[in-house]
Order: sequence, then C-alpha cells, then structure tokens
Amino acid sequence: MQDQVGERMLEEAPKTENHAGTNGSQFFVTTVPTPHLDGKHVVFGEVLDGKGIVRKIENLKVQNDKPLQDVTIIDCGQLSGDEASISSKKLPDTTGDPYEDFPEDQAGEIKAPETCKIANELKDFGNKAFKAGDLNLALDKYQKGLRYLNEDPEIEKDDPPELSKQLAAIRFTLHSNSALLQNKIGSYEEAQKSATMALEQGEITGPDRAKALYRRGMSSQGLKDDDQAIKDFEEALKLAPGDAAITKELSAAKKKLAEQSKKEKAAYKKFFQ
Repeated sequence: MQDQVGERMLEEAPKTENHAGTNGSQFFVTTVPTPHLDGKHVVFGEVLDGKGIVRKIENLKVQNDKPLQDVTIIDCGQLSGDEASISSKKLPDTTGDPYEDFPEDQAGEIKAPETCKIANELKDFGNKAFKAGDLNLALDKYQKGLRYLNEDPEIEKDDPPELSKQLAAIRFTLHSNSALLQNKIGSYEEAQKSATMALEQGEITGPDRAKALYRRGMSSQGLKDDDQAIKDFEEALKLAPGDAAITKELSAAKKKLAEQSKKEKAAYKKFFQ
C-alpha cells in the first residue's frame, strides 16, 4: 500500500480511544496534496469516477467545521477488473455532456477559446434538459458552465478579437437562465443573486436586460419584497414596452402592495379610535 497522500486519495483514519474495537469505518477523501499526512496513514484507494460528487461535498457550506447539509453514504462496494478500468473514463450523460463536473478535474489546460466553447455547449445541454422537463439537471448544466467560466482563462493576443464579448454574453445567459429555473423551483434567494450577476455584465442591453430584470423581479416577489419587484418590473418595462408578462406582474405587484398598505392603515386606525 502506498503511503503518499495526493488528490482524491482514500486513506484510513487512525482509530481513537472512542472508536477502537467498534465496527465503524472512518476514512479521509483528500482533495488537495497533503504531504503532512505522508507516512502516517494507509492509502487504500482512489476516486476514479464521481469526482464531481467529491467536489460538491468539498464545497458544502459549513458551520463550526460541520456541513449544514447531511452527507450520507447510501451504497458502497469495490470495483475490479473491467469495471475499474473503464470507471475512470468520463462518459457522456443523458444530455450528451462529456465534461467533468468541475474544471479542475478536466484533463489538460483549458484556454479561453475552449472555455467559451465548453460553456456554450453546457448551455445547450441545459436547454435540452429544460425542454425535457428536468429543471434540476438543466440548472446543474448552467451552473457547471459558470464554474468553467469562473476559471477566468487569460485571453491571449492571438485569440479572436470578439472572444471577450462572447465570454461575457455566455456568462450573462448562464446566470439569467439559472435565475429562471431557480425561480421555478422556489430558490428565490439564489435566483435573485443569479439575476443580479447577469445584470452586472456591462454590455447587455435591451430585451436581454429586460428579461434579467423581470426574473429578478419575480425572485423579489417570491421573497415578498414587492417594492423591489416593482422597481425591477418598471425598469424592465422601459426596455421592453408593452411586454405582456412584465405588465401583468407589475400590475399584480402594485395591487398587492396597495392592499397591504390599506390593511396597515386600517390596523393603525384602530389605535387612534
């Protein structure tokens, strides 16, 4: 057994006094080089497939070093022979996506033109899942595209002159599409963040900007912030005059705010009678 610990290695944790003699199993999955552990623990395996799952666990929000969401192993086993040899090969999923879930696991250096290509393909894979009714899978693809873009590869002098605008455009689309789906599944805070990120892409104007404003307005409605929703709907309507969906939601938000104000006035009136 090797005793040098590298990325995505599985190693046995030493038994403590509290765990000695039990049937419990403890191990580490390392995601970065850990030379300080070399020679201290036995490495018994390596993650060949499902690297994205490891990354998602790694990126979970924590409080006092404890994940805010439970991570549960519901099945396990051992791969050998042909199963083991093919498991390290990334196969396309149901959308046709052949890329690793996280860019750091993708083989080779990914330069700016390739990043733009991958992000656009992931947008298409997300659109395919959306049309099939799988909102969560579609959202995963849009977010995955953003992870690749967030590597921010340097644009070189020999790259196409329009590449910078193309990167900004696909970043806008992925954020805006994410906001749409996050609204649909009720993740309003995330939708608001995504729509705001879309709006921060400077050169986006006209109908596209109106769309992002509308989606942020919808997330504000979901968060019961009608004042902010009205602001976004009004700004969206200036960019897309006469748009039926924006007009409808703006009217509904104003009506709801007026009714709420009326109730508050009635409640205050009782105190002065």
